[in-house]
Amino acid sequence: MKNAFARNRAEEFGHDIWDSYILPPYFSTLGLREARKSVVIEGGRGCGKTALLRYLSFQSQFSRKRDNLPDRLDTVGLYLKADPQYFSGFAGGGIEERKWHDIFEHALCLSLAEQLTDAAHTLNCNLGRENRFGLLDQLNFSEALGGFSKTPIPPSFQEFQLWLRTQRQCLSRWFKNFDDETPPGLLPLKDFLLAIIEEFQDKLTYFADTVFTVFIDEYENLLDYQQRALNTMIKAGEPPLIFHIAMKPNGMRTRMTAGTEAIQEVSDFRKIVLDDELAPDFGLFSAELFFFRLIQAGVPEDALPVSRSQLQDESQLTVRRANDVYRAAVFREINRVLPGTSLGEIAALALSDGTLMGRWRDLVSSGLRSKKSALTPDQFFDPAYPEATVVSAALVHQAKNPEGVLAEFELLRKSERSRFKEGDWIHHFLLGTLLLLYLPYRQRACPIYAGFEAFTKLAKTNVRHFLELCHQSVDKLEYGDDFSTLSVPPLAQAAAAFRVSRNLKEEVSGCGDTGNRLLSIVNFLGKLFRLSQGRPSQSEPERTHFSIVNGHISDEAQRVLDEAVKWSVFFKMPESKVKGTRYESSEYVLNPIFAPFFGISYNKGRKLEIPCVQATTMLNGNIEEFTGLLRQYEKQWTLDSDEAQLLLGLEE
Repeated sequence: MKNAFARNRAEEFGHDIWDSYILPPYFSTLGLREARKSVVIEGGRGCGKTALLRYLSFQSQFSRKRDNLPDRLDTVGLYLKADPQYFSGFAGGGIEERKWHDIFEHALCLSLAEQLTDAAHTLNCNLGRENRFGLLDQLNFSEALGGFSKTPIPPSFQEFQLWLRTQRQCLSRWFKNFDDETPPGLLPLKDFLLAIIEEFQDKLTYFADTVFTVFIDEYENLLDYQQRALNTMIKAGEPPLIFHIAMKPNGMRTRMTAGTEAIQEVSDFRKIVLDDELAPDFGLFSAELFFFRLIQAGVPEDALPVSRSQLQDESQLTVRRANDVYRAAVFREINRVLPGTSLGEIAALALSDGTLMGRWRDLVSSGLRSKKSALTPDQFFDPAYPEATVVSAALVHQAKNPEGVLAEFELLRKSERSRFKEGDWIHHFLLGTLLLLYLPYRQRACPIYAGFEAFTKLAKTNVRHFLELCHQSVDKLEYGDDFSTLSVPPLAQAAAAFRVSRNLKEEVSGCGDTGNRLLSIVNFLGKLFRLSQGRPSQSEPERTHFSIVNGHISDEAQRVLDEAVKWSVFFKMPESKVKGTRYESSEYVLNPIFAPFFGISYNKGRKLEIPCVQATTMLNGNIEEFTGLLRQYEKQWTLDSDEAQLLLGLEE
């Protein structure tokens, strides 16, 4: 089981993922098999774009592991990943962009032509399938495609496959040596593919009504002229050949085609935001995926609330989404295996811990001193009411009379109406105050980050992050053969969450050309929110997102901001709770996976309005400017300098 969650990328499973893919709850609503217009699939890192496209492509559709195939082949998927290292080389070298455009189309044409023939070959991969489908010997490519090449195109299926491979090798040789002005025999992408499809549909009756859909993954990696070339295919797409693309947010840098027109949503394509599709049932899907990985690792199905066939059967999607009994069983079991700790229990644990109790006492004492109150911390301490006790540490720092806070505490003890409950003091301030207690002690595993619910909030809609949290949680776990006894201790989960958060923060440096800049921004913003979390009053609790006010940032700063959204460092959403009369704009939420490292909340709590000038510094500044800006906030929030030093003392 220690390896059950180790593989967290679709690429680790290969192109044929038929037996390793579970259908996400939204699958039946996408309509990709029925789509007769291009679809743009947008989604952040780890939301399942690649896995979805590979499942819809012929390697999985016609998997050799699959026992039964549908009678109607309405749609056949072809999958290509836009390799940035490969396609970025299709530029320069003294060759004008127009010529590179033709070479790029030629490269796509060869790759997709190979996929077309591979699809037919995979469909007929054994004798039983040949008897059912077959007819490959009826194809004659020299007749169908002879006019496209100066060199003869062989007629038979196998010879044509070899010819395509040879042409691709010629392109690779030319690309490395530039031994001619242009590579030999450039092929027109659309016309050549349509000619192959026409030959298929004329001779292979089972393809007579098939629409061939091309999925271009990681479209954002393409150069601008390459995006225009794909946009042209989207604009002109119609059965039997349609192009779909998948990309990260802000991945489409241009909507222009190779001509003078631009592609338009609704008219030319339909957009699907995969994170939005996944979000409503992300918890259910994560739990199902957890159990599916255990099945793959050898845990008997009868020990689990799900079955392999159920998770891979389209007809079961409605049951999984809507059956309350099924959902309750899944959540009951996942919460048993990955138990969390309630905030009340965490409060009681904190008060029983000598170090945390000492910090609570110091916070209450400093608050009472600032109000010149004669009360003592002991008067606010009652182990029978741990939540109210913890929250008192923040309340005595607020614009409240300590005597009034104590009076409300006494009402609570008497089971009378108290602002601790009816006034939502506990509700509003408990999580923030607990984080405040733990904030200086980064060596301690904070149980706030433990439990299945916490894991799904930390992961947001990133399946990869959820799997990594699970992997780190069970990696060092000792357990017996009886799965019913398996339960990962909350503190082990919390320690795993910190490790994952730290590792993924460092990985930000690899996020494209701006990776190092984005890592600096994560460190700056994490420290800024940590400073806010460290305010004893907790008057703005759980600050985790920001908006930009009082002007517009520079173009360069906007480019960096867009990159942060593209790589899921920030999540962009319409601004809520706009103050004053200014127009509604956007707000940016720091990815919650970074929360355990910085000791901040994973909830979308209070918003920080950052003036345009400061936002530009955050996005474009250097370390000295970052430090100066943090000092400004330290003074603005009147933090004790020693405490601020402690909060800012994080590794870069």
